[in-house]
Amino acid sequence: MEAGWGRVGGGSRVAGDGFVYGASLGYDLARGNLRVGPEVEIADSTQSECRPYATAGAGARRCERADRDLYVGGRLGYVLNPKLLVYGKFGYSNARFSTRLERASTGNVDRATDGDGYRLGVGAEYAITRAVYLSGEYRYSHYSADVHRNQILAGVGLRF
Repeated sequence: MEAGWGRVGGGSRVAGDGFVYGASLGYDLARGNLRVGPEVEIADSTQSECRPYATAGAGARRCERADRDLYVGGRLGYVLNPKLLVYGKFGYSNARFSTRLERASTGNVDRATDGDGYRLGVGAEYAITRAVYLSGEYRYSHYSADVHRNQILAGVGLRF
């Protein structure tokens, strides 16, 4: 499980911050102090931002929200000591973004779009026990239409 801060911006989107939360599953193949393996993740966000939208009429607002984010990729890590692993990651990300045009005169117009892109990240894991670890991670995702996302997350994981 992981949670933290995220910011979405770029393209025609209004930049906004929010709480990010999700879960991931991965496998580490050990070769000496190197670790390499695949991972998948599903996450969501509370990021939502509304601004006046004068071109749609008096009192109109444009609201944007970051929805679910699906990720599949891999990571390469190095064990610095028996309790500390540092790693980098790269993979494919697909995120859903929602836009709502709110107009009192004609009602709301909702639209959701999916963005395909890539994710880069760096992080560290600290072993509490053989099976439990704490993690911290920074990641950057870039999607179609020049939309990007920055996230800083902390997590708790199980190794079995």
